[in-house]
Amino acid sequence: MFQINFYRPYFDLDSDMFFYKIQRALNPFATSFGEPNEEENSNQPAELYGFFWITGTLIFLMFVSSTGSNLLAQWLYGDASKKKYEYSFDLLTKSISLFYGYNIIAPGLLYLITTFFYKFPYGLSLSKVISIYGYTNVLWFPITIVNVLIVVLINNQNHHLMLNLFEWIIVVISGIVTGLSNLAKLTPIIKKNSLIIHEGDSSGANRLYYTIVGALAVAHLLFTVLVKISFFGIKV
Repeated sequence: MFQINFYRPYFDLDSDMFFYKIQRALNPFATSFGEPNEEENSNQPAELYGFFWITGTLIFLMFVSSTGSNLLAQWLYGDASKKKYEYSFDLLTKSISLFYGYNIIAPGLLYLITTFFYKFPYGLSLSKVISIYGYTNVLWFPITIVNVLIVVLINNQNHHLMLNLFEWIIVVISGIVTGLSNLAKLTPIIKKNSLIIHEGDSSGANRLYYTIVGALAVAHLLFTVLVKISFFGIKV
């Protein structure tokens, strides 16, 4: 643990595998993740390079998108009599806390609950779940661009409700697609363990399966709402 070689597997990644994982993450219906021939229930440590790189890039893009859209709205449609928009680096801190926090805490809780409470026979790899959540963050990238474009097309002063509605739509769509991508890659192993734990009891297996999947979906919904409130909204 105190040697560099201990952490090597978590950052062992080549370009081909990196882009392959991005391709899988971009498909919200793809159930496999990782190497093409890798066992889905493999408990081997997954690399975390993609998680740190993609999530870090998203954090920066969210900050730039939110700040840029407000500055652009002020420049295009701002009222000289009103207070000017002042950007704050606290927003960057909030972005770091929200995205790294959610993408570590949600997989961490899933791992702890399935390992120590439900005692899954085929345990989830914590690093793999974090890696999945990290790669699917790439699905948030497009809305950081759309957020700036709609400010150019819609005057916030005259059409505030319309702009707010569009922002909710793009954030909810991105949240749904990202959530589906996460669930698609996690549900096979959750389903498999549920059937084993409740062998011969299909209703019990389904109840366990939908409880875990439902909890993940609700957590992602709350996260999506926080993303909208934190980064999408013209304040000038």
